[in-house]
Amino acid sequence: MSVEIDTVFRSRANSRSLLLSVLRACVAGLRKYHRRRATDRALSCLNDDDLRDIGLMRTPDGYREMT
Repeated sequence: MSVEIDTVFRSRANSRSLLLSVLRACVAGLRKYHRRRATDRALSCLNDDDLRDIGLMRTPDGYREMT
């Protein structure tokens, strides 16, 4: 009987840990998305001269480093 209970608890713990891993990955993805959006908003406020000063140039697809 003890072995059955141990197996059930272990199975539930593994399910919870999988769920928590998925939730952590989702939260990390959302944080990364929000940081990226904040950066894009800040860069969009700069003019071309300011972008050049920090080594970037505006392209139709976003920004890229100047070579």
